[in-house]
Amino acid sequence: MPFSYANLKIDTFQPMKIESIDIKLDFNDTNGILKPFSEINCGPLPNHDMPGVDLTNPYQQTGFSFIRTHDFSGPTDISEIFPDFNADPSLESNYDFQRSDTYISAIINAGCQVFYRLGESASSEKKLREPPEDFNKWAEVCKHIVMHYNDGWNNGFFYNIKYWEIWNEPDIVGFWNGSAQDYYQLYHTTSSTLKSYNSSLKIGGPCTSSITNPEYTSGFLSYVKNNGLPLDFFSWHQYADTPNQLFLSSKTIRQLIDNYGLINCENINSEWNINIITPQRDKDNAKNTAFTTCCLSCFQDADLDHAFRYRGTQDPNWLMRLIGFDLSLFTHEGMNKKPALSYLAMNNMIVDTPIRLNTPIMDASSGITYIAGISKDKTNLTLMISNFNAAKTESTFEITNIPWDEYYTVAQYSIDNSHNLDIIDQSENSSTTYSSNLELKSNSVHLIRLTNSSYLPNEGPKTAQIPFILQLKILDPITRLLGIFLLLLIFS
Repeated sequence: MPFSYANLKIDTFQPMKIESIDIKLDFNDTNGILKPFSEINCGPLPNHDMPGVDLTNPYQQTGFSFIRTHDFSGPTDISEIFPDFNADPSLESNYDFQRSDTYISAIINAGCQVFYRLGESASSEKKLREPPEDFNKWAEVCKHIVMHYNDGWNNGFFYNIKYWEIWNEPDIVGFWNGSAQDYYQLYHTTSSTLKSYNSSLKIGGPCTSSITNPEYTSGFLSYVKNNGLPLDFFSWHQYADTPNQLFLSSKTIRQLIDNYGLINCENINSEWNINIITPQRDKDNAKNTAFTTCCLSCFQDADLDHAFRYRGTQDPNWLMRLIGFDLSLFTHEGMNKKPALSYLAMNNMIVDTPIRLNTPIMDASSGITYIAGISKDKTNLTLMISNFNAAKTESTFEITNIPWDEYYTVAQYSIDNSHNLDIIDQSENSSTTYSSNLELKSNSVHLIRLTNSSYLPNEGPKTAQIPFILQLKILDPITRLLGIFLLLLIFS
């Protein structure tokens, strides 16, 4: 379970108040390529200790392309692959890749890349939180894991896994009982060992849970710089009250990395979601859908290279759901939760209309964001608008220089508590300028598709119902206290 003490505060979001929004798009005014940010923690297989189905088909339909291996609770963890730390790391017989191979191969077979977290899943087992007894041996074990998955060692594979992240959230005792200096040394030894084996690997860290902790931001970067260590990516985590917080954090990290002269170092958020202490219903309903869509939109302008949402697969434990700790996009039975539709809508944009149209910078400070794209052959245009927690707002939008002489179709899709990416309006138009008005309800998402072809994206699938007990706001103070108590019990 991801955790930061910053998550214990619930911030009542008061967006910059706006009465209306005026969107102007020019079909000929483009600005690069839209980024999908189709990255996720866990899956497509369910955790071995939980019930669940293979989510390969939902992952593919939703467009996920990059999976981080954290919190499989055993598979891919160092302690499972190399169970006897006193053993010789050079001998094949001392490794157990059986379950890890199943999970890694499922990621590859789903058509996804692997973002491999070297370390341990969240656990109450104290020894898994301790720094390795021998950093050199631990680094050798990591090297042999690379050899197994990339170079066929020990009946292995040739998967060409590029990204290797060293440990997870060493800034909190729930994952690391050592000091920051201990982590620096582990990173030093492991990154040097892996780069010596294969210089093309992308090595990074520190996957800090808090970007305000100087030991794992400026302190870590100073150590890397002063010791000439490789750092291909800086990874960090945030569970935020607002998309704007994630936007500002990402810009801050990018500036910090650049200040140390590491301009080629990627900026990767390897865990993100809405605040962990948010009630469960608001993780599964239109509120988190609008939050997610706003994030995918403002990430376009946040100087961010990758953003791995936590998480895809579900722990169906009822206590975890009651206190709001189920952060999954899909149920263990394979059904979409409503926030998964944000990725489905984004995937429709990326597949059909990847060339971005020029818009102002989207920072989500008002709670409202919009992005737009066109297809390479200029037969389609998509506009996606989201309203996270802002008041009902009137919008007008105008699209100019539409290059079609004949009639074209305009379809409006909606996601809110009553709609699952459903078409709520469809019309024909023939003007080279298209104008319309749209009411943006709080916590809603709208996808506008203009096309002169016969193709329209499918409407969204049915989504999981939120159980009645989880909809009761009267229980919020109790479940919040239970959640805080459990986090402190586990991680303090």
